[in-house]
Amino acid sequence: MAEIAEGIVIDRLISFLGAEVKLFGQLKKEVEDIRIELDHIACFLRQTDPMVDKEDSNGGFKLWVQHVREVAFQIEDVMDEYKLYHVPVAQHQQQQGLMASLSRIAHMVQTVKRHLQAASKIRDIKTSVNEIKERSERYRFNTLQHVPGENCNEPVDPGMGLHFVNSEALVGIDSSRQELARRLADAELKRTIISVVGMGGIGKTTLVKKAFDDEIMARHFDCHAWITVSHSSRVEVLLRTIMKQGRRNGWCRIDKHHSMTLEEVAMTYLSELINRSLVQVSVIDSIGDVRNCQLHYLMREVVVSKSKELSFIQTCPENLSNHDHVARHLSICNKSNNFPMVVGNYQTHSAIFFDIEELPKSFCFLQFTKSKLLKELDFEGAPLTYIPEELGNLFNLKYLSIRDTKVKKLPRSLGKLHKLQTLDLKHSFVSELPVEINMLFNLQYLVAYYKDKQSIYSINSRRGRKLYSNFGSLESLEKLYEVDLEAYSGGNFFHELARLKQLRKLCITKLKSESGNALCDAIQQMIHLRSLRISSIKEEELLHLHTISSPPVFLCCLRLRGRLMKLPGWIYELRNLTKLTLEWSRISDDSLQILGVLPNLLFFWIFEGYSGAQLHFHKNHFKKLKDLRLCWLNDLKRLIIDEGSLTLVEHLELGPSPQFEELPATISHLKCLKTI
Repeated sequence: MAEIAEGIVIDRLISFLGAEVKLFGQLKKEVEDIRIELDHIACFLRQTDPMVDKEDSNGGFKLWVQHVREVAFQIEDVMDEYKLYHVPVAQHQQQQGLMASLSRIAHMVQTVKRHLQAASKIRDIKTSVNEIKERSERYRFNTLQHVPGENCNEPVDPGMGLHFVNSEALVGIDSSRQELARRLADAELKRTIISVVGMGGIGKTTLVKKAFDDEIMARHFDCHAWITVSHSSRVEVLLRTIMKQGRRNGWCRIDKHHSMTLEEVAMTYLSELINRSLVQVSVIDSIGDVRNCQLHYLMREVVVSKSKELSFIQTCPENLSNHDHVARHLSICNKSNNFPMVVGNYQTHSAIFFDIEELPKSFCFLQFTKSKLLKELDFEGAPLTYIPEELGNLFNLKYLSIRDTKVKKLPRSLGKLHKLQTLDLKHSFVSELPVEINMLFNLQYLVAYYKDKQSIYSINSRRGRKLYSNFGSLESLEKLYEVDLEAYSGGNFFHELARLKQLRKLCITKLKSESGNALCDAIQQMIHLRSLRISSIKEEELLHLHTISSPPVFLCCLRLRGRLMKLPGWIYELRNLTKLTLEWSRISDDSLQILGVLPNLLFFWIFEGYSGAQLHFHKNHFKKLKDLRLCWLNDLKRLIIDEGSLTLVEHLELGPSPQFEELPATISHLKCLKTI
């Protein structure tokens, strides 16, 4: 009877709390209302940005726009909180018993509390919006047609307005316009300047403007910008104008395709920035891939200035706590002091560490747990040794990097980070991943290995990390490297691996011969695979990889480390392969000849991978190869290069090969060769 009475009380309490929760059903409408408000604010800010950037824009107007932007940030935060804590009660109702009932009660109480807090914040935001509107009317900031100027005495260039002249009023410019159009259309694919010279007032500006506005002519270019340069112009203002016009007519063309990953979309954006010279390429590898980028000092000044103005990111000075505005994104450098106070701010969305040699004594990881909206946490290179269980409180976290740190163990609370997409453990001391990692269903990028610099020429120079059974539940995973098969514990590894059908990159270490066929079966399920790296358990261990009947068609990077004797036949079907590395394979000359017909191979590296005394590169083979490395070929004596082979090779590396006699005379036919 006592149990029945207790159950009745609990059920009534649940019913009561459920009714209270329903009172806040209107919260969903409130959130939708402020979302619409955010859309309008975003549109408004896009319109006012050009005005704010003007040299003569009113200081009061800038301050007013800044307040509008801060309200937009507040709306984003409330929406994030709503998504973060809006957990359906139904998942608690599926459980039965006393503990389940108590759990439902606790959940409902928390729901009521959070809904009250959200409703209060929404009321405050609406009040702020009304105050901003009243302020705009009070100070007449509500018009976009006119912005009061602070400096009306700046000299005006009399030629500035000539491009507003009606082109119909000018005659005799058709032939010149056609000549200009021809030069623009026939211009070479490099930076070109076309000068239009003549006396003042004859219509030069009108002629150029007419060509600029021509729709047919505009199709020849990805983007274009019209700027007027006078004696009083400033480079920074001109640069901002070019950037804004370029963004309007070109940047919007970048859309995320359903088949593209987030990384591929990011690379598309980076390529766009490089093509527009907004970002400079500083390091390119031997086959032309971009490895490092940097900003020109002038562009950097513009970016830093704009970031501060928009409160987008705060780079850490000596004391971050002196900043007046909320720092949503933090860049923390070695000279920073007292940064935990600011990092722990509730509205902080990301924190990135740079060149941190020593963490201050006041540093405490728990400061980060106050930032419930934190999405990115990057400790790369920081002298961090420990991550507490409170990491699991960062429910909104999407990116976590402890690369190049001294952290040895991850907390089990990692499994609570259900939104986590990237986990970077490269070169950390973490040797095994907690089993709770299998609960990260949105995880896309998992890199966890350590490179032993003392044994760089050993097959075990890169040490993978231990996984547990049921890792196949990570079905969103796109990159997985590297996995130590010898350390794996649990069920059928290759059955779990075959479930990861979205993989783009896979690296496996310590593969045994008897497991080769099972691995091949799993690889055939990965139709999106771009990069594959397989290492045997020891140098003499045979890699049995011949049973793949349908290799991944998009595979562009392949690295095999272990004894092969003969190349698998499916390698010759890889029409998109650009990089191939063979280590300790000991293959014959016949296998290499077939590789020569791969149409897109750019990089080929053999390390103790060839057993013959003579290596012959035949005519018309390796037509696109740019980088050829033949290292530690102990039996090699002669190298034969036919004329018409290796025609595009820029980098050639030979040796050490103790029996090698001399370079062939035909090496002089390699016209593109830069380094040897």
